[in-house]
Order: sequence, then C-alpha cells, then structure tokens
Amino acid sequence: MDGSGKRVLIVDDDHHARFLLEALLDHAGYTVVPACDGRAALIEVHKRHFDAVITDYRMPFLNGIELLRQIHIQYPQIPVILASGSLPAPDEPLLSDCRPFGWLRKPYDNGLLLELVRSAVDRPCVVS
Repeated sequence: MDGSGKRVLIVDDDHHARFLLEALLDHAGYTVVPACDGRAALIEVHKRHFDAVITDYRMPFLNGIELLRQIHIQYPQIPVILASGSLPAPDEPLLSDCRPFGWLRKPYDNGLLLELVRSAVDRPCVVS
C-alpha cells in the first residue's frame, strides 16, 4: 500500500466519480475524505490537515480554480490537483496567481492518478 495513511481530500459534485476515486485511493492505502463541492471542501480543509487535494474543475458554488486559489492563500503547503473532462490550458490567465500541483483528465488513468497523488503527498513541504 502506497498511501500509508496520508490524508487526501476528494472534491467532486458527481457522486459516482467521487465514489470511484475514493475507492481507488482507499485501496491504495490513503485516508480519503470526500466533499461534494468547493464550499464543503473548504470546511474540511479548515477542520483537519490534508496531504493533498484532488478537485474537479467544474462545480457549482465554488469551482476548482476558486478552490485552488482559496487553498493556495490559506494553506500554500497543500498540493492541489485539478481534474476535469475539459481542462483549461495550463497558461490560462485564471491561473496566473497560483498553479495546481498537477492536472488530471477524466476519465482517469488509474496509474497516472496514483503516481501524481504519490508525488504530491511525498514532496517536501515548501511554503513560498
């Protein structure tokens, strides 16, 4: 098991997608906390420590970019991975002030997803 109990927050408004991602990461040994949208995710981030966040790009209330910004401002040490079926270009102006740790395209390549999460949770904590 690669996750060794590292805590990952999964944020997706699609219940099925959230459930599948939760099952995959749980099986890999991660402690997974699900959230149904960006607002719920911020509540979770304020309650406990996370080693990484995986968030859908398109969600109601608080989308993935807005969530990335809020986490980056308040908890810059938490790596955020953006996921979507249609991602913006990495140089999109919306991302000029902060960048995600990585990008995932749906449907997920499980191997790539697990490698990206492993890389995110194992990186040295550097706060800029």
